[in-house]
Amino acid sequence: LRNDGIRAELYLGNPKNMGNQLKYADRRNSPCVIIQGSDEHAKGEVQIKDLIEGSRAASAIGSNEEWKAARPAQFSVPEHEMVGAVKDVLARHRD
Repeated sequence: LRNDGIRAELYLGNPKNMGNQLKYADRRNSPCVIIQGSDEHAKGEVQIKDLIEGSRAASAIGSNEEWKAARPAQFSVPEHEMVGAVKDVLARHRD
């Protein structure tokens, strides 16, 4: 990401602390986060969460169960497509 001029921070840690990291990204007004756990790594994929779109979608979803089922604004891409996918998310939210 940085090689393509995209500011990025890296967190390596316990998945139990993922919620805190997502809250940190929200406080920093990060447009998206990239997640790669062991399952994604084994598949050669990453999960991208569009935090801006997710925030918009949250207002239309009534329950936590509905949110988990829909997983709005979260998608998987192969690792080699990660930079392009992040650029797409950023382009959607440019003013």
